[in-house]
Amino acid sequence: EDVRNVGNLGSFLKEKKSDISPPWASSLRNYNVNVGVGLHKGWAIEGAIGSKVKIDPSYLSPHVNITSRLEAATKRYRVPLLMSDAFFGGLSGSVQSKCRRCDKVSFKGCSDPMVIYHHDTFSLKKLEKR
Repeated sequence: EDVRNVGNLGSFLKEKKSDISPPWASSLRNYNVNVGVGLHKGWAIEGAIGSKVKIDPSYLSPHVNITSRLEAATKRYRVPLLMSDAFFGGLSGSVQSKCRRCDKVSFKGCSDPMVIYHHDTFSLKKLEKR
C-alpha cells in the first residue's frame, strides 16, 4: 500500500497527525505529487560551477537537453516516464516487450525526429483516469 500512495501526502499525514497543525493538514490531505522522468542515452561533459563556498555539478550536452525535453513531454502525454529510441535500444528484450511506442517527435535542437516510448508501469485504466 505504501507504493501506491508514494505521491499522496494524505498517507503521510495519517502517520504524523500529532506533528502537524489541523488547518495545514486539512489543506494538504488531497495534495498529490506527480513526477515525470525522461530517459536518453548519450555523452555529456561534467563541470563544477559555483564559488569557494558552494560548488554544484553541471552537465552540458545536447543529450542532456533531449532528456530534459523528454521529461517535459511526460506532462503532455500524461505518463510518468518517456524514453528515447536510443535508450530503448539498450534495453533487454523482456523490458522492451513491456514498452509501447508513443510517438515520433522532433525536439528543439535535434535535426532528426525520434521515436519515443513509454514503459507500461501502470495499467491503462489508471492512465485513463488522469
